[in-house]
Amino acid sequence: MENSNLIYQRKSIRSFSDKKIPTITIEEIIQDAQRAPSWQNAQPWEIYIASGESVKRIREGFQTTNETSSTDLTTPHRTDRSELSLNNIKEWSKSVEEAVGAKGTSDPEWVDTRKNLFYAPYLVYLTTSKKASEFTIYDMGAFGQTLMLSAAGHGIGTIPAYALSNHPEIVKKELSIPQDQEIVVGIAMGYASDSKVNNISTKRASVKKILHMKE
Repeated sequence: MENSNLIYQRKSIRSFSDKKIPTITIEEIIQDAQRAPSWQNAQPWEIYIASGESVKRIREGFQTTNETSSTDLTTPHRTDRSELSLNNIKEWSKSVEEAVGAKGTSDPEWVDTRKNLFYAPYLVYLTTSKKASEFTIYDMGAFGQTLMLSAAGHGIGTIPAYALSNHPEIVKKELSIPQDQEIVVGIAMGYASDSKVNNISTKRASVKKILHMKE
Protein backbone atom coordinates (compact mmCIF):
# COMPACT_ATOMS: atom_id res chain seq x y z
CA MET A 1 0.00 0.00 0.00
CA GLU A 2 1.37 3.42 -0.94
CA ASN A 3 2.16 5.82 1.88
CA SER A 4 0.04 8.52 0.21
CA ASN A 5 -2.96 6.22 0.52
CA LEU A 6 -2.27 5.64 4.20
CA ILE A 7 -2.23 9.38 4.83
CA TYR A 8 -5.75 9.72 3.49
CA GLN A 9 -7.09 6.43 4.82
CA ARG A 10 -6.05 6.97 8.44
CA LYS A 11 -8.87 8.38 10.53
CA SER A 12 -9.62 8.72 14.21
CA ILE A 13 -11.48 5.69 15.57
CA ARG A 14 -13.71 6.41 18.56
CA SER A 15 -15.06 2.94 19.25
CA PHE A 16 -13.04 -0.27 19.15
CA SER A 17 -13.83 -3.96 19.16
CA ASP A 18 -12.15 -6.24 21.70
CA LYS A 19 -10.20 -8.10 19.01
CA LYS A 20 -6.57 -8.60 20.04
CA ILE A 21 -3.57 -7.43 18.03
CA PRO A 22 -0.71 -9.94 17.71
CA THR A 23 2.27 -8.87 19.80
CA ILE A 24 4.57 -9.13 16.80
CA THR A 25 2.35 -6.65 14.93
CA ILE A 26 2.55 -4.16 17.79
CA GLU A 27 6.33 -4.51 17.81
CA GLU A 28 6.44 -3.91 14.05
CA ILE A 29 4.33 -0.76 14.45
CA ILE A 30 6.66 0.62 17.12
CA GLN A 31 9.69 -0.29 15.02
CA ASP A 32 8.21 1.63 12.09
CA ALA A 33 7.52 4.61 14.35
CA GLN A 34 11.18 4.69 15.34
CA ARG A 35 11.98 5.82 11.81
CA ALA A 36 10.49 9.20 12.68
CA PRO A 37 13.01 12.08 12.56
CA SER A 38 14.26 13.64 15.77
CA TRP A 39 16.55 16.55 16.54
CA GLN A 40 20.17 15.35 16.60
CA ASN A 41 18.80 11.80 16.43
CA ALA A 42 17.93 12.17 20.12
CA GLN A 43 15.00 9.73 19.83
CA PRO A 44 13.56 11.17 23.07
CA TRP A 45 10.55 8.87 23.24
CA GLU A 46 9.59 5.98 25.44
CA ILE A 47 6.47 3.92 24.86
CA TYR A 48 4.22 2.30 27.44
CA ILE A 49 1.31 0.13 26.31
CA ALA A 50 -1.58 -1.04 28.48
CA SER A 51 -3.74 -4.00 27.50
CA GLY A 52 -6.06 -6.50 29.15
CA GLU A 53 -6.58 -5.97 32.88
CA SER A 54 -4.25 -2.98 32.83
CA VAL A 55 -6.61 -1.13 30.47
CA LYS A 56 -9.56 -2.04 32.69
CA ARG A 57 -7.83 -0.60 35.77
CA ILE A 58 -6.94 2.63 33.97
CA ARG A 59 -10.50 2.96 32.66
CA GLU A 60 -11.96 2.36 36.12
CA GLY A 61 -9.49 4.78 37.66
CA PHE A 62 -10.47 7.53 35.23
CA GLN A 63 -14.17 6.94 35.89
CA THR A 64 -13.95 6.98 39.69
CA THR A 65 -11.26 9.56 40.42
CA ASN A 66 -12.10 12.79 42.20
CA GLU A 67 -8.99 14.45 40.83
CA THR A 68 -9.39 17.48 38.57
CA SER A 69 -8.80 16.73 34.90
CA SER A 70 -5.33 17.88 33.79
CA THR A 71 -2.42 16.73 31.66
CA ASP A 72 1.35 16.80 32.02
CA LEU A 73 1.50 19.24 29.11
CA THR A 74 -0.06 22.69 29.26
CA THR A 75 -3.44 22.69 27.56
CA PRO A 76 -5.00 26.15 27.09
CA HIS A 77 -8.77 26.43 27.22
CA ARG A 78 -10.48 26.08 23.86
CA THR A 79 -11.61 29.72 23.92
CA ASP A 80 -7.99 30.86 24.20
CA ARG A 81 -6.98 29.25 20.93
CA SER A 82 -6.36 31.05 17.65
CA GLU A 83 -9.15 32.10 15.30
CA LEU A 84 -7.85 29.59 12.76
CA SER A 85 -8.15 26.75 15.26
CA LEU A 86 -11.57 27.85 16.51
CA ASN A 87 -12.96 27.93 12.96
CA ASN A 88 -11.64 24.42 12.31
CA ILE A 89 -13.17 23.19 15.58
CA LYS A 90 -16.55 24.54 14.43
CA GLU A 91 -16.24 22.60 11.19
CA TRP A 92 -15.33 19.49 13.18
CA SER A 93 -18.46 19.89 15.30
CA LYS A 94 -20.55 19.96 12.13
CA SER A 95 -18.89 16.73 10.97
CA VAL A 96 -19.75 15.08 14.30
CA GLU A 97 -23.41 16.07 13.98
CA GLU A 98 -23.55 14.76 10.42
CA ALA A 99 -22.30 11.37 11.63
CA VAL A 100 -24.09 10.86 14.95
CA GLY A 101 -27.06 13.22 14.81
CA ALA A 102 -28.10 16.65 16.02
CA LYS A 103 -26.94 16.02 19.59
CA GLY A 104 -23.35 15.88 18.38
CA THR A 105 -20.91 15.35 21.25
CA SER A 106 -23.86 15.08 23.65
CA ASP A 107 -25.10 11.98 21.85
CA PRO A 108 -25.31 9.10 24.39
CA GLU A 109 -23.20 6.74 22.29
CA TRP A 110 -20.52 9.41 21.86
CA VAL A 111 -20.50 10.16 25.59
CA ASP A 112 -20.36 6.45 26.46
CA THR A 113 -17.41 5.62 24.22
CA ARG A 114 -15.40 8.61 25.43
CA LYS A 115 -16.16 7.78 29.07
CA ASN A 116 -14.91 4.24 28.46
CA LEU A 117 -11.74 5.41 26.70
CA PHE A 118 -13.24 4.37 23.36
CA TYR A 119 -13.38 0.73 24.56
CA ALA A 120 -9.83 0.46 23.20
CA PRO A 121 -8.08 -2.86 23.91
CA TYR A 122 -4.71 -1.08 23.80
CA LEU A 123 -3.69 2.28 25.23
CA VAL A 124 -0.36 3.56 23.96
CA TYR A 125 1.38 6.28 25.97
CA LEU A 126 4.27 8.28 24.55
CA THR A 127 6.48 9.81 27.21
CA THR A 128 9.63 11.88 27.30
CA SER A 129 11.97 13.22 29.96
CA LYS A 130 10.91 16.32 31.87
CA LYS A 131 14.38 17.63 31.00
CA ALA A 132 13.59 17.56 27.29
CA SER A 133 13.55 20.83 25.35
CA GLU A 134 10.34 22.30 23.96
CA PHE A 135 11.53 21.28 20.50
CA THR A 136 11.10 17.68 21.59
CA ILE A 137 7.35 18.10 21.07
CA TYR A 138 7.96 18.08 17.33
CA ASP A 139 9.88 14.81 17.64
CA MET A 140 7.09 13.24 19.68
CA GLY A 141 4.47 14.36 17.18
CA ALA A 142 6.44 12.88 14.30
CA PHE A 143 6.75 9.59 16.21
CA GLY A 144 3.05 9.51 16.99
CA GLN A 145 1.98 10.18 13.41
CA THR A 146 4.38 7.57 12.04
CA LEU A 147 3.02 5.07 14.57
CA MET A 148 -0.57 5.76 13.50
CA LEU A 149 0.25 5.50 9.78
CA SER A 150 2.00 2.19 10.37
CA ALA A 151 -1.01 0.94 12.32
CA ALA A 152 -3.29 1.96 9.45
CA GLY A 153 -1.10 -0.08 7.13
CA HIS A 154 -1.89 -3.10 9.28
CA GLY A 155 -5.61 -2.37 9.21
CA ILE A 156 -5.51 -1.13 12.80
CA GLY A 157 -7.28 2.01 13.98
CA THR A 158 -6.02 4.72 16.32
CA ILE A 159 -6.98 7.97 17.95
CA PRO A 160 -4.76 10.38 19.90
CA ALA A 161 -6.94 11.95 22.58
CA TYR A 162 -6.88 14.28 25.56
CA ALA A 163 -9.33 11.93 27.27
CA LEU A 164 -6.61 9.27 27.49
CA SER A 165 -4.07 11.33 29.39
CA ASN A 166 -6.00 13.83 31.50
CA HIS A 167 -5.30 11.82 34.67
CA PRO A 168 -1.58 11.16 34.22
CA GLU A 169 -0.90 9.95 37.76
CA ILE A 170 -3.32 7.05 37.32
CA VAL A 171 -1.55 6.00 34.14
CA LYS A 172 1.93 6.42 35.63
CA LYS A 173 1.06 4.31 38.65
CA GLU A 174 -0.49 1.53 36.59
CA LEU A 175 2.30 1.38 33.99
CA SER A 176 5.19 2.14 36.38
CA ILE A 177 6.17 5.25 34.46
CA PRO A 178 8.94 7.10 36.34
CA GLN A 179 8.08 10.52 37.75
CA ASP A 180 10.89 12.11 35.72
CA GLN A 181 8.87 11.28 32.58
CA GLU A 182 5.90 13.27 31.32
CA ILE A 183 3.11 11.84 29.24
CA VAL A 184 2.96 13.68 25.93
CA VAL A 185 -0.02 11.87 24.45
CA GLY A 186 -2.17 8.80 24.80
CA ILE A 187 -3.20 6.90 21.68
CA ALA A 188 -6.02 4.35 21.69
CA MET A 189 -5.33 1.47 19.32
CA GLY A 190 -7.25 -1.53 18.03
CA TYR A 191 -9.71 -2.70 15.41
CA ALA A 192 -12.70 -0.47 14.72
CA SER A 193 -16.18 -1.48 15.85
CA ASP A 194 -19.30 -0.81 13.78
CA SER A 195 -20.38 2.13 15.95
CA LYS A 196 -21.76 5.23 14.26
CA VAL A 197 -19.15 7.36 16.01
CA ASN A 198 -16.62 5.88 13.58
CA ASN A 199 -18.47 7.41 10.63
CA ILE A 200 -17.12 10.90 11.23
CA SER A 201 -15.35 12.31 8.20
CA THR A 202 -13.55 15.55 8.99
CA LYS A 203 -12.64 18.21 6.48
CA ARG A 204 -9.36 20.08 6.18
CA ALA A 205 -8.87 23.78 5.54
CA SER A 206 -8.04 24.82 2.02
CA VAL A 207 -4.32 24.78 1.30
CA LYS A 208 -4.69 28.38 0.08
CA LYS A 209 -5.67 29.39 3.61
CA ILE A 210 -2.55 28.01 5.27
CA LEU A 211 0.17 28.06 2.62
CA HIS A 212 2.39 31.14 2.35
CA MET A 213 5.00 31.20 -0.41
CA LYS A 214 7.38 33.89 -1.60
CA GLU A 215 10.08 33.88 -4.29
